[in-house]
Parts: sequence; C-alpha cells; structure tokens
Amino acid sequence: MRANAAPDGTHYLWPALWNSLLHRPDVPRQLRCELLITLRAGERVMSLLDVLPDDFTPLPRVTSREEGTQVSELLDRAPSVREWLLQEGEGSGRL
Repeated sequence: MRANAAPDGTHYLWPALWNSLLHRPDVPRQLRCELLITLRAGERVMSLLDVLPDDFTPLPRVTSREEGTQVSELLDRAPSVREWLLQEGEGSGRL
C-alpha cells in the first residue's frame, strides 16, 4: 500500500470512536480512527488505525463544515485497503 499512496496527496485521519477492550483490562483505551488514503491514481482507500490517547497529537481540523461533510462521504464510499488489494489482484499474498 505504501508504494501506491500519493506522497503529495491529501490524507485524512478521522476519529471514529473510543475502542475499549473490556475483556482485556491490561490494554489501554484507544481512539479508533478511519484513515482515508489518497493513491497515486487518484483513488481513495480506507483503513482503520488505533491510536493510544497519550500518543495522539491533535491534527489540524478540517477547514469547514463542507470539507468535513465531503470527507465523511468519501470515507463512506472508499473501499477498505483489503477490498482494494483484492480488486487489484494483489490481495492473496499481501493480506
């Protein structure tokens, strides 16, 4: 996936929910984020990323409500990295 990500593309890290593993009290609470990655070909894919709150430095906010709505819609339509790899025929040995 790294080879396909657009180095100068706009990528978004979108906080989704707090992820608590109640059955694993030894694991700290995490912030689950959706990561919208822009690829070199202009496509976008979505991946999940869990971030420990102590490690999370707030990122710049979206510039407007309109941009936030657009990102949310893009996340809803973007295939997951797994789906994209399978579609590209690259998934069998790389998942």
